[in-house]
Amino acid sequence: MYNKGIDISHKNGEIDFDKVAGADIDYVFMKATEGGTFQDPSYGGYREDAMSAGMVVGTYHYFRGSSSTPEEQRDNIVAVLNENGFDASREYFAVDVELAGNEDVTPELMADNLYTLLQLLEDESILGGKKPLIYCEALFWDKHVAGDRHEFSQYPLWVASWDVDQPTIPKTWSDAGKTWLVWQYTSKGSVDGIDGVVDLDYVQTLGKRFE
Repeated sequence: MYNKGIDISHKNGEIDFDKVAGADIDYVFMKATEGGTFQDPSYGGYREDAMSAGMVVGTYHYFRGSSSTPEEQRDNIVAVLNENGFDASREYFAVDVELAGNEDVTPELMADNLYTLLQLLEDESILGGKKPLIYCEALFWDKHVAGDRHEFSQYPLWVASWDVDQPTIPKTWSDAGKTWLVWQYTSKGSVDGIDGVVDLDYVQTLGKRFE
C-alpha cells in the first residue's frame, strides 16, 4: 500500500483542502515557479491551506532548458521558497522536466542545464542539503534528455506513467537499479474539494527524507 497524493497548480482553481484531506489524500505537490521569472500566484495560499488541513506539502519548479539560465531559475526558486517560509525539515522539493516549452532544446543542453540547476540547488541552505526529486516521463526522458552525461540517478524519481498497472522507469534510474519514489498514475483523477480533473500520485514513504 502507498500513500496517495495530488499535484496542482493555479490552473486547478479554488481548492477545499479540508475536503481533499478527508478523501484520504495525504500529500500535495504544488507548483511554485517556472523558468527564471514565473511565480505561480496560487502557491502561497495553497501551501498555507494544505498545511492547515494537515497534509504533507511539496513544492515543484517547472524546468526550462534554454529560455532561462540555471542561475536565473535558481534565483527564482530560492526567492519564492524564502518568501513563503519553505521548511526543508518537513517539506520537499522537485524539478519538473517535460517537453512543453523545451521542444527546441537539444538532449545534451537539457541534461547539462538541468544538472547545473540541481547542483546549484543542493548548495542552497533553503533545501537543507536534501536532493530535489526529478519529475519526468520515461519516453520523454530517454529521448529528450541525455541522461548518461551526468549522475541523475542520485536524485529521487517522481515518474509520470498513466493508466498502467506498473510505471515505466526511465533508463537513467532503471539501469542504476533504482525505482520511483512518487508515481503520477493519472492526469484525470477526481477528488472531493477540487472541481474538474486533477493529477493523482502514489507516494512511497517519504518520512525517511526528514529524519
